[in-house]
Parts: sequence; structure tokens; C-alpha cells
Amino acid sequence: MALYRLMNHGVIARLGRPIRQGKESLVVHGVAPDGRELAVKIHTSKVFGKRERKQYLFGDWRYRHAKRHVTLRTEAMWTEKEYRNLARLEKIRIPAPRPVGFEENIVVMTLLGCNGIAAPQLNELEGGDYAALSRMVLAAMETLVSRAHLVHGDLSPYNIVVWDKKPYIIDVSQAVLVSHPEAAGLLEADFRNVAGFFELKDVDVEDYYRVGAELTDDVTQHQKESLVRFDLLS
Repeated sequence: MALYRLMNHGVIARLGRPIRQGKESLVVHGVAPDGRELAVKIHTSKVFGKRERKQYLFGDWRYRHAKRHVTLRTEAMWTEKEYRNLARLEKIRIPAPRPVGFEENIVVMTLLGCNGIAAPQLNELEGGDYAALSRMVLAAMETLVSRAHLVHGDLSPYNIVVWDKKPYIIDVSQAVLVSHPEAAGLLEADFRNVAGFFELKDVDVEDYYRVGAELTDDVTQHQKESLVRFDLLS
């Protein structure tokens, strides 16, 4: 029914074959009425466990009422969260899929790829200018925190795709605001994961540790200020 409504509302003209299967979602190729290729992402019932729900949802003020509905609407909330996060990335011009629409547990975005074939993940890339990719990824990660005020929370070579020699950040359903209680720890893990990949490709990752430390300090300070404001409001 959700797919029917998306088609009835002119978001999707037709669907194709599955193009990527993950542990939390299925991505199907689609085509918009204007001919644009789409990635139709269907969040499944396996979207994270109890610990992850608390970690990524309950600490985000945008979903402060999630506890009341999490057992019934987890997939729908994850879909809305991904759409809103993608919209935030688009506004700041961070390389990522462009959001097109969402309905229930389905979020529709532009396809990074061509002719129904998704762009390769960073870990799937066969060769390439890893030094240049590293610089672009670092710039995107810095902008994500400093301007979009988001922490990806699960960033790795699996959540970065390369299209037309440029890296794009994907899978932002779990991304949290920098005010989230666990944002600093999640940010440290993101930088550690990405830096570790490029280090294996013989790329100098000193800037990752420097920028990561600076941003983590900023996020930690932001968390403290948010707690003070919360206490004052309470």
C-alpha cells in the first residue's frame, strides 16, 4: 500500500529489480515520472535492536516521543529520520542522495549509479585515487558536523559510495544531532573507521585524527551546553 501511494502521488512511475540488500533494508531500482533513476529503500523489521533504538532514537530531541511508539513504528520512524537527514545534507550540499519522498517504511531518493546499477561502495572500489577520495571524505565529514550539525553514527567504507570519482555518504537513517548524549563517542568511531580504511590504502590519515579530535571536542562542548539549557528549562 505504501508503494501504491508513492506511485499514485507521482513520486514513482515504475519499479525495477532489487539493487542492494542490507541487513536493515532492501533497495529497489525505480524510475520517476520525469525519467530520473531512483533508489527505493524499504526499511525492514530488522532495523536495529533494543540497544540501538535507544542509542539512535531516544537521545534525539526530534524523536523525544519515540518511546511511546517504538515497538509499533520503528521502521516508519527510521524512514522519516533518513528522509529528514538527507534533506539536511542536501541543504548544506554534502554529497549524498537527494531525498524525493517517503511513505511508511519506504524512503525514495535519487540513485547514485546508472541504468539500474548502484555505484560501488568504497570498500568495493577496484583501484582509484585514494588520496583524493580521502580528502573529499574528510571534508564531507567535517561539513556534516560543523554545518549540518549531524553525526553519522555508523560511517564506514560500507556507507560511502563512489560515483564519477567522487565519494557520497549514504545510509543516514541513524545519524544523530550533535546534541545527542552519545554523539561524541559515535563521532570518534566514525573517524576511526574511515581513517583505518584509508590507512590500509597507504594514505596519510594524520588529518583525520587531528580534525576528528577537534570536532569531538566541539561536540562534547555542545552536549554540555545542551544539558545546561535542558536543566534551565526543567
